[in-house]
Amino acid sequence: RSAGTSALIASRDLLLEGYRTELDNGDVGSVAFQISLRWYQSWSTYHPLVDLQAELEASISALVQLNQRSHERSLQAYLLVVRRLRNLTSEDETSLGFKELLKAVEPTSNVFHTVNMMQLELFVLFQDWESALPCLAEAPDTRNRYLAMHASARGMFLEALVYLKTSSHASSWLARRKRKMKAIKTLRKLHGLVEQGNDDVRHYMHILMAECYVLEKNVSAAENNFKAAISIAELG
Repeated sequence: RSAGTSALIASRDLLLEGYRTELDNGDVGSVAFQISLRWYQSWSTYHPLVDLQAELEASISALVQLNQRSHERSLQAYLLVVRRLRNLTSEDETSLGFKELLKAVEPTSNVFHTVNMMQLELFVLFQDWESALPCLAEAPDTRNRYLAMHASARGMFLEALVYLKTSSHASSWLARRKRKMKAIKTLRKLHGLVEQGNDDVRHYMHILMAECYVLEKNVSAAENNFKAAISIAELG
């Protein structure tokens, strides 16, 4: 388990205590924020899907009672992902759920970007690279909505990975080059986070470097980077 992940786990109890205090003070908006942030930290620290679903449903129920629609919709997007990963809903049902959420919010809102990012996440998890590509075009600055957060690094990783995976079979040489260059540009930003001491990003870096070497047909370098990514993941 990395230092960053351990810090996330340690802060969950503090958040729980925080929203109890805010609720006692009648600050509903702060309570909703604390609930959402606590949920995100649960998501980021790799709990079992069944536990995540239970916490999500409880959090959404609380947000409904507090009449906090924006926070509720953000968590509904996560619930769509969890239920699909547990094979409780079909691909079509999940797609319809995302479409309804996106229609219900303003395209410039943070909620829209959260919903879009979770849809992107699901496409990547199912390796549906071509379906993932429009998510980057519809909300090109999604990752910039989460500066200084784990989600920002995750958004950059997903973006670069999709560009790399789709570059090899783009319609033209120019399109392939543009996608690869976009991926490399994002990869450099991730490298900057590593230089700032964010060791959690190293796992992402090795995966992306491996994919770059795959495109260059450098099998040995690709294999070494994939092995390094696996080693980091096993350390947790």
